[in-house]
Amino acid sequence: MAARSFTECLTEYRPHKIALRTRPEMHDFFRTLSPEQFDAQVTVHADGSYAYSYDGVLIFVPALIQACRAGFLEAQLEAQLKGAASHLLQEGFRSADYLGRGRYAVVLERSRAKGESSFFPSHEIKVFSIRPRPDGTILIGGSRPSATAPCQLVGTDAEIDGRLTVTLEKGIKVLGHNAQTKLSTLDHFGSYQWRIKSPDADPFMIVQPTK
Repeated sequence: MAARSFTECLTEYRPHKIALRTRPEMHDFFRTLSPEQFDAQVTVHADGSYAYSYDGVLIFVPALIQACRAGFLEAQLEAQLKGAASHLLQEGFRSADYLGRGRYAVVLERSRAKGESSFFPSHEIKVFSIRPRPDGTILIGGSRPSATAPCQLVGTDAEIDGRLTVTLEKGIKVLGHNAQTKLSTLDHFGSYQWRIKSPDADPFMIVQPTK
């Protein structure tokens, strides 16, 4: 299925239809958030558990599309989007400030146990994903949007410029990666880094925890 057009996105997310109060509606909100400028970090521990963080800007794509087409957002929609920042805090974000035109400055830090998967900010549009596999390896993927992602950033004024860093505890085997930079540290086996400049970047890494 092809990605939906800007017109279809705007039709689905007209201002009077956006009401970010219930859990299902918040799911729709998260699946239309996309990264812009950011610093994302993933740390994988020897036992297969991991932690990740995101410090940067997330865009509510339908609002950005509307702002680029019309040159502004209606006051009612701006007020709703500003109020949605509180929902981000309820979902565990350490901070979330609305910047206007559909943009949020956010900070998030999370830890996950061995075997748990994570997709940030959503399964449809990923800055990164961490997916344990049946053979015990872990696949760390990047920000290529799904073909069925609700909206795309092409044609907007979004300026994607992010950095993804994966750090591994000593002893973890790297089975494959396409990192642009590898950095060695005293306390870890190494850190791998990608510079992400477009929504279709495709960083990946496969690792094997020691336990």
